[in-house]
Amino acid sequence: MSDVTDPETGSTDADATAAPAVAAPPDSSPAAPMRDTHFDFEHKVFSLSGAFFCIDPSSKQPVLHILLGDLKAALPFNTLMESFDIKEDSRDAKLLDVVEKGLAYVKQIRPGEQIPGELLDGRASWSVEEKHRTIARGRLTVQLVSSISGTEMIVVKADELEQIVEDPQTKQRVKAAFKDIAAKLGLKDNYEQYLTDRIEDLTQELSYIEALRDRFNAIRAISGKLTRLTQIYRTDRTLCNEVARMQGLLGKPLKDYDAIFEQADAQTGEIFGALKSFDTTVTFIRKIRDDLRARLLEWEDILQAWDTTPVEKSTAIEQLQKQTYRFLANRFMETKVWIRK
Repeated sequence: MSDVTDPETGSTDADATAAPAVAAPPDSSPAAPMRDTHFDFEHKVFSLSGAFFCIDPSSKQPVLHILLGDLKAALPFNTLMESFDIKEDSRDAKLLDVVEKGLAYVKQIRPGEQIPGELLDGRASWSVEEKHRTIARGRLTVQLVSSISGTEMIVVKADELEQIVEDPQTKQRVKAAFKDIAAKLGLKDNYEQYLTDRIEDLTQELSYIEALRDRFNAIRAISGKLTRLTQIYRTDRTLCNEVARMQGLLGKPLKDYDAIFEQADAQTGEIFGALKSFDTTVTFIRKIRDDLRARLLEWEDILQAWDTTPVEKSTAIEQLQKQTYRFLANRFMETKVWIRK
């Protein structure tokens, strides 16, 4: 087992090669009832102070971080179950399966926390900013206006979308669109309130797509920062060559992510169809949301580093360039297998 870094302290300690027996912490209070919505483990090892689950950066496998005396241990689940005699058909073993699934949506899970909403009822376990709701609402409003005018409007700037939503003429066109859609769907009484609620529901779902789009733009921004780096280090041929290769590697994920966002946009591009098959639309949007979220979590450490490191000649930026190169090469470099004939 390799050394691991404690994300709270930043220190690195040798992992435990075999977890010693842990005495149950004294507890005179009655055990709390088990909840199906939370990570309520039964074994006392999960109640150790500071215990948390995460994906090990080296093995890419889920591990439990615990403190055993002065020793910090990162235990893979098979080692954990064997060392602490956790049976495969036990409640704890089933919860470990849920933890593994949950780590696709959050970076850390602590015993006792609520199970991510994605695994409970499909809702997101993370929040968005109001600006992302505004953009989502604006995009849907544009689709409604386009549906009644017969001419597709293309608006991408957030401030322009907000102006369109607040425009009195837009509100009248939305009313006309609601009337047209209600007739096609066979809605009669209170159709405006029904469609308003559905648009608000779609706004909430799409706001997560907009938040992800916003964060993925930070990946695109790395390309520009790398270009600036070659200007700063123009006499360093090795670094400039590496950056050129990095730019090529960046192209693949950016193309893939753009295609996924285009799928999300297309799902609500025809607003009548989206409202007619409302449940199917929401399910599809959530699937894309969860896929993008899982991909983004892999990037988050790199993105935070680029957010906080000035692009100027320094040891820090040189180390970040090397770290980013390794990250890109490990994930996006195509390999060819040569077969001798």
